[in-house]
Amino acid sequence: MKERKGYHFAGWYIDKECTKRINPGGILPHTMSLYDKWIPIWYPVVYQTDGGMNSRKNPKYITIESGVIRLYPAKKQGKIFEGWYLDGKRVEYIPERQCQPVTLVAKYRDFNTVQFETFGGAIIPNMHTNSDKKLEDIRTPMRLGYTFMGWYWDPDYHWQYTYDQAIEEDCTLYARWEVTHFSIIYDVGKGYASRSNPRTYTYFDKTIKLKPAKKEGYRFVGWFDERGNELIEIREHSLGDKKLIAHFEKMD
Repeated sequence: MKERKGYHFAGWYIDKECTKRINPGGILPHTMSLYDKWIPIWYPVVYQTDGGMNSRKNPKYITIESGVIRLYPAKKQGKIFEGWYLDGKRVEYIPERQCQPVTLVAKYRDFNTVQFETFGGAIIPNMHTNSDKKLEDIRTPMRLGYTFMGWYWDPDYHWQYTYDQAIEEDCTLYARWEVTHFSIIYDVGKGYASRSNPRTYTYFDKTIKLKPAKKEGYRFVGWFDERGNELIEIREHSLGDKKLIAHFEKMD
């Protein structure tokens, strides 16, 4: 019997289109051309998912004529799909011209867990890396009196973390802070403010007593904020930039 790899022999035919099969019991003329017909064999594709769920897009059967077939990832709760393996090698496609059943093995890896040390800032819940071993956007932490300067791999701030960096294992990221310096602007018109008045302050500074401004021919009334509230000091644990407006009263 005639053989052809990857095909079933379907018989002899008397036409090229293989629509007219010869009668095995019939009498053939002395001279005749016969045409053989072959049907591709369907081979099963077995997916070993290790308790996961295979994609419905992946084929269940292939033939020698299927060509290169793209593979879609499996899913498993609490795991990241790492890839399909064929004969111990990772593959993204089923190779063409397969002439035997194919067994694909799904492999997974654990999500990496990242903890966040904020050193007194707002608590950031633990996060898991995505399939690319990276983090999505992390909520910026808040801390009274400080400006957040970024996340670092180490508590001594030698190596800064950036979102394009892969995280290969469970780890802790450390928040770096700098004390925030708020500005103080003195609007004195044509007068001048005391040099003893600071130009900046922080949340941690003690209460600042404001020195009066001076203007020739005028008596200093007081410092006022932009809402018209009088200020004689900037209290400890204040926040935000300040604009102080000097009010004067013309002397007789």
